[in-house]
Amino acid sequence: MTKKISIPVLLLFLLFSINVLGNTPKTHAQTVREMVWAWDKPEFRQYELPAGYENESAVILARHQHIEATSKNRFRMNALLFGDINRELYYTNIDRQMVKINDLLALTEFSELSFREEARISGHMRSNKLRTIVGARVIKPDGSVVEVAVDEEAIALTEGRREKEIMKKIAIPGLQVGDILDYFVCDEMELETYNVPPEIFLFFGQYPILKYSIHCEFGNKLTVEYRSLNGAPEMRQSSDADSNYILDTEAENLMKVPALDETRWISPYRTFPMIRMYVLNNASKLILKSPNARQSGVYENLPYEEYLKDAKTFLATQEKQMLWMKETDKKVKKTLSEFINNNPSMSDEEKAILLYEALFYHWPNDYANYAGLKFVVRLQQLFKEYNVRHKFLLVTSKFGPRKEEVVSDDDIITGLLANDHQLFFFRNGYRYAGEVPPAYQGETASTIEVVKYAANKKYGIEGSEGQYEIPESKVDDNLLTSRIEVTIPVDNPSHLDVKRNLRCTGNMKEDYWQLLLYEDWDKEMREKLGIRQTLMEEWQENKSTRKRIDEYASVLESHKKEQEENVELELTVYHGQKPEKITDYSFNSMGITTDRPALDYTVSYTVDGLVKNAGNNLILEVGRLIGQHWEPTERDEQRTIEAYLPTAMSLNYDIEIEIPEGYTVDGLDALSSDYSNDYGGFSSDYKLEGNKLFISASKTYGKSYIPLERWNEILLIAKKTNDFQAKTVILKKI
Repeated sequence: MTKKISIPVLLLFLLFSINVLGNTPKTHAQTVREMVWAWDKPEFRQYELPAGYENESAVILARHQHIEATSKNRFRMNALLFGDINRELYYTNIDRQMVKINDLLALTEFSELSFREEARISGHMRSNKLRTIVGARVIKPDGSVVEVAVDEEAIALTEGRREKEIMKKIAIPGLQVGDILDYFVCDEMELETYNVPPEIFLFFGQYPILKYSIHCEFGNKLTVEYRSLNGAPEMRQSSDADSNYILDTEAENLMKVPALDETRWISPYRTFPMIRMYVLNNASKLILKSPNARQSGVYENLPYEEYLKDAKTFLATQEKQMLWMKETDKKVKKTLSEFINNNPSMSDEEKAILLYEALFYHWPNDYANYAGLKFVVRLQQLFKEYNVRHKFLLVTSKFGPRKEEVVSDDDIITGLLANDHQLFFFRNGYRYAGEVPPAYQGETASTIEVVKYAANKKYGIEGSEGQYEIPESKVDDNLLTSRIEVTIPVDNPSHLDVKRNLRCTGNMKEDYWQLLLYEDWDKEMREKLGIRQTLMEEWQENKSTRKRIDEYASVLESHKKEQEENVELELTVYHGQKPEKITDYSFNSMGITTDRPALDYTVSYTVDGLVKNAGNNLILEVGRLIGQHWEPTERDEQRTIEAYLPTAMSLNYDIEIEIPEGYTVDGLDALSSDYSNDYGGFSSDYKLEGNKLFISASKTYGKSYIPLERWNEILLIAKKTNDFQAKTVILKKI
């Protein structure tokens, strides 16, 4: 496995590998390495592993980040030969770690490093440059040190016909279990039109971290905003002889947590200790900023209201940027006019839904020019034009920072509140208009009723402000109801014929969105909005798309093939094995409109492995008909943090099994169970009518937030479900 070195978020899209930042990069790289290896930090000279860590896969003996950011004026000549002075930002982030390798798993993890060496993105007479320098050395148990020749041994990873270099990869020669890998990554950036990528200092890790320290030096023309969260240490502030801002902190014996992508139901920003930091070049004329942007200085724990003002000013700027909306507005108004003429007695709630659906349907698939903020501002204007009562609604995600712990307006999501109870957001997946994503449920949102946009003012929008408690959905709002009909062929009883119908509401739909097709969404939305022309007819009518109609038809056909593969994958995940054959599948509803809010999906297939021969009798593994469910591991048993489920939810199964002629059923009493606690439960039962065996099973999680002290109740629900999955019945030959 390759240990990947992440490029900061704002520069992930840089695609071109070039020579930048000097004419002798190898000489500069070697200078950086010599400087880092010479750091006067005692923890990087402590090679002994303390007692108690012998059974850890790897241990981070020491970690230090050294960050510098300074700005200076830079003179350029623009295309008209007039002088242009701008404040340019120079940024360096060195992250050094010393890792003790204790087993083969860790050896595999750290045996390779990959990184992007150089990149640049350019604008008109502007450029933003990145270079990454990597250093690595192996420290043997006897104390000898072998430095890796990174510049000579790194190989280029390429893509495309022109073999454009996208990454560099370096293997760590001679690294063995028992060794120490001492390595660093140095990102150097020269930024004209971007701020420094946001910093998140994490005071936890997948491996034990014995010592972690951070040192930051920022030029006094920069604006630094940060917040320590969830018990992370505070930063000490000082200044140097050049009046640069100095920030330092450190911690020992950091919290060990499993890999985040392997941990279910977490909200990292609300759980784990971290420091979030933004370094802003607000003195630059080229960087978009709020009129409320803070002047140079260090700001710790700014109040939520400051970032709310920022968010409102960015909303206000969209009001003046509707020039590209003419063609879209024309389509929207045509749809609205025809629909309202045919439905003149609409309620205010129905009108709000119509306005959202029409705008969302016609919204261009071009987020660069038609961003989400532009959408909500245009929707606000439509609400005003059509006399729908409304307010802007600004909210944080429960999977992001708490409202009082935001560090940027990016932490705040904007939607609209209509008629005092309908909520509308831009990116809504395959939800229907007004359906609230789980991330915002239960959150306290800020509202503002627009009187006037004031893009050049610090407050952004004039109007009365308030709060709105977004309701949290209940169990009955998030249902998965599965009706399963099973036939056991007499001539081949090991191959079950299954017809499975799923009806999902609320958050339970999300797991099945991968099965849906855009063209089916388009068809259903056209029907809902009264648009008589089909997608293909629209393409035929348009000159720019007509000549490519065969190509589009081929793409649609490939989508259908992908859907078939996804249906097979869904069944494979459900049963833990591939189906023998899929005979048919269909979608009765996608769950994307208010009059058809449930995703309704039916699939017929054959599956084997659920019936075993026992002499003349058959053993049917009926518990496996409800699919695979979460089986708590030892790691789950030892969980040390609270749980954030998307929503309360219930999974319900109604199974009908046709007993083959010549057989009776035994072992039915074991199918009855009933367990519940304050956080949900599991129950099952059966009924035998003639040659039909009816089985019902239901698993419920009754709350979305589970405090750590009640986590065991969730484990018990899961275990009761697993117990049922192991149930079998015997079909006795008469």
